[in-house]
Amino acid sequence: MPPRGSGFTLHSAGDPVCRADMEVRALPPLPEDDLAMLRELFTYLTKPHPRACHKKARFGGLLARSFATRHMTQDGQKYVCLDPEFTLHTSRRCLVYSFGIATDWTFDWDMERFGCTVHAFDPSIDLASGSMNGTISFLRYGLGATDHRDEHGWQIRTLDTFVDFLGHRERVIHYLKMDVEVMEFEVLRQQVMRMRSSPLARNVEQIGVELHMTLFLPVWKHIDFYREMYKTFWVMQRMGYYPFYYESNPMIEADMDVPGLDEKLVSAMEVVWMKTRCVKPSA
Repeated sequence: MPPRGSGFTLHSAGDPVCRADMEVRALPPLPEDDLAMLRELFTYLTKPHPRACHKKARFGGLLARSFATRHMTQDGQKYVCLDPEFTLHTSRRCLVYSFGIATDWTFDWDMERFGCTVHAFDPSIDLASGSMNGTISFLRYGLGATDHRDEHGWQIRTLDTFVDFLGHRERVIHYLKMDVEVMEFEVLRQQVMRMRSSPLARNVEQIGVELHMTLFLPVWKHIDFYREMYKTFWVMQRMGYYPFYYESNPMIEADMDVPGLDEKLVSAMEVVWMKTRCVKPSA
């Protein structure tokens, strides 16, 4: 039987259903050298192991014209791992949190059609909180690292606050979607600082995040930021999270020179992690 990971999840009873050919790309301990750190970080983010997830499924997405290519392309889609270890496709109580909607509800609608209860959140939408489509519930609140009202007058709450408010402390959150325009780094840092007591450690099974790094260019002028990012992902790995999907934002041109990498990257990228018990935790 393959070795277990950290065992942080609420659904950790019994042995996980592990694929014999499963492999992941692990983040090594934080290098002291800045160039080595950047190379390891962006290799980890942009090159997930192809055998980390065998069965990937796309949910949502709209056709839009790319500013980079001027061609029509699919944008806004999210990818989910449907391998036997994960219970999203088998649970009768599938639960999804979707942070950041704007005008694109396609992910939420697809998840609803798949049989999941969806809680959608966005403080920027001129829409009253309430039920949408029966099993989609909308709250006009945003996600952040603290509970507060921001400079726009928007109500911001932590993931912990939402989980407590919705009565989900003892529930598996099968998928957490986060597209919160740069706030993702503060949210993830707040969660990893809480370690075992955080919903990220206790409740969430998969997390799809759009990472926004445009404000942190050029890379070499923001080394401290990327070191903090590295530390956050390292703690997530200790929780059992490994990336299984990467996609650059197709709407913008490559604008990110990373020292140590040959190719130019796009500063907005979709990365999806799964929390697996089929991999030993990193030392």
